[in-house]
Amino acid sequence: MKYRSPHSFGLAILCLLASACASSSKVKKPDPETSPTPVASASPAPTPVASKTSIINLDPKIARSQGSLFDRIEAVVNRSLILTSDIENFKKTIKLRGQLDPLFTGHPISSHGPNPPKTEIVQFLIDEKIISQAFAVTDAEVEQEITSIQSNNHLDRKGLRAALLEQGYQMDDYFELIRMSMAKRNLIDRDIRTKAFVSEDDITNYFLVYYKKKEGIQSVYHIRILHAGPDALKKVMTALQAGTSFEEEAKRESTDVLAEKGGDLGFLSEKEMDDGIRNQVKKMKVGEVSPVLSSKSGETFLIKLEEIRTGLEDQIKEHRNEIVGRLMSTEYQHQISLWLERERQRIFLHLANQ
Repeated sequence: MKYRSPHSFGLAILCLLASACASSSKVKKPDPETSPTPVASASPAPTPVASKTSIINLDPKIARSQGSLFDRIEAVVNRSLILTSDIENFKKTIKLRGQLDPLFTGHPISSHGPNPPKTEIVQFLIDEKIISQAFAVTDAEVEQEITSIQSNNHLDRKGLRAALLEQGYQMDDYFELIRMSMAKRNLIDRDIRTKAFVSEDDITNYFLVYYKKKEGIQSVYHIRILHAGPDALKKVMTALQAGTSFEEEAKRESTDVLAEKGGDLGFLSEKEMDDGIRNQVKKMKVGEVSPVLSSKSGETFLIKLEEIRTGLEDQIKEHRNEIVGRLMSTEYQHQISLWLERERQRIFLHLANQ
């Protein structure tokens, strides 16, 4: 069963009027006293041409008095019209769009809630026209998709209609939004997905910006320590410069109980360190050995910073899928914006009153 747009009749009239005006070099605003009601010619209407003469911009009062128009053109995209009624329908179905449109939630227009500015709605609908023209979806394909949705939700068509009516929507609205969502998925699958990329740094940075305060992240440091007298430490420093590992020197020269473990202190947070060690560690790079340090009791020692962990690993893992989903949605929007910019250079586009 095929479903036509609720404005299909009006579109037919508008297209005939647009065609009739196409041959004129200029479009004049009709005079209610002198202009007759437009009548469709019996001969085939000429194909609308890509020029400003394709625009019909009748004053609503005149249109009503003549009975020739019941809608107003807001924009023309190639041979397709965007009407004032399309804007009203967008507002009525905005919640349903949020459920069906794979790109709507991540689009800036969704941040306005139920009443986005008219100019933004028109631009959004223009983008949809461009996508649907580039990735056309047939009625049969939409029917197949809806049948699959019904099957997955254990509904027949009557049940689906009832569910939609309960939310205040018509089947025609649902049908066309499914068509549009399929066109957008086709765009993503065929042109966008391979271009969208999220790096590990992107994930980490996103986590730091949006999760750090909630999670109370603190870095931890993997440290080795070597206790010895001043003379012994001078020899150790010489050996390290010659290429001997810190772990080997700690096992051989260190005088504390960690000698057999190569001086391994494990991972310590800043709060777990003595003031002298903490201040020194914060100056060091991974792999670096400190100069000779002294404790409050007068003991001399060296430390080596083996590794720094930000404390993010486990927490990022916990939130990874959510973060990747948000970043990919943003990246898809960016790539789609670039795609639309390119397409707008190739199409005929005109806005009313321009």
